Amino acid sequence: MSYQLLDAELRFLAWRDAQFAAISAQLEEAFPALLEDLSAQTARSSLVRIATSTFAQKKAAEEAVRRWAAQQLEQALIRAEAELEGAMLQVPGQLAIDSTLWDRVSAALPAMAGVGLIGASFAAIPAVISFATVSSTVLFFWSTSAISWPLLAIGAAGLGVATFTGSRSVELAHQKARAGLRARLHREAGRQVFALGLKPGTRCILNDIQAAVLRAGQNRLGGSADAVPA
Repeated sequence: MSYQLLDAELRFLAWRDAQFAAISAQLEEAFPALLEDLSAQTARSSLVRIATSTFAQKKAAEEAVRRWAAQQLEQALIRAEAELEGAMLQVPGQLAIDSTLWDRVSAALPAMAGVGLIGASFAAIPAVISFATVSSTVLFFWSTSAISWPLLAIGAAGLGVATFTGSRSVELAHQKARAGLRARLHREAGRQVFALGLKPGTRCILNDIQAAVLRAGQNRLGGSADAVPA
């Protein structure tokens, strides 16, 4: 392997590691805004809807998370593209990364703290994804991915009884139902974004975004689209 190619590979690996760390930090910083969005969704829900419409709540929550995830991926891709271009500026000519790089990347992934799940996500990322990916494509991808929400168990039992015991009881029951729904939405968002509380190997939005950025970088530098980190 030539010195120039080795230098290019080292630059790419440094870029990859920096992007994985940056994406983790980005999602952690942006996550409170998603929770606020879900809380606002709960606050807008009527008593009847909280008590009866679990499907509507589920659909609205899914849409909020997909919209947030698309925004995060777009931001991550813009940053990753700019930093990859900067990292490769000093590489002479138009060197393509040697295809064996992807074997070395695959071997390194499980040993890297916090990114051992990226292989599963990488396998599910469309091979054609690029830095030009638009939000509509991303929304479609996440709507058909393995990431799904269970039906929300609102836990609104007692609301009906409260209607017979006075307006104060109704208000307290309503507040309790809202708090329960909000807690469930927040907990499920943590599972979707960070796989909190899920078994090892479960895909999540964090891993998907990291894998998408890796795929886009691979495609930009001419890596083999068939070489998938395990």
